[in-house]
Amino acid sequence: MALEMRGACERCAATLDQNGLAYICSFECSYCGPCTRQLAHKCPNCAGELVRRPTRI
Repeated sequence: MALEMRGACERCAATLDQNGLAYICSFECSYCGPCTRQLAHKCPNCAGELVRRPTRI
């Protein structure tokens, strides 16, 4: 099963490149770096930890 690689930040709608910096929670909510820092690495949807999303080759 693959991760859903969403193309936009769920908070500010910034474009998230599949091989760029993005953060994700266990429910696959996706955020850009600046929003993740503002959220203190905590997902506002599930309260889970936001970690760096892996890249695809």
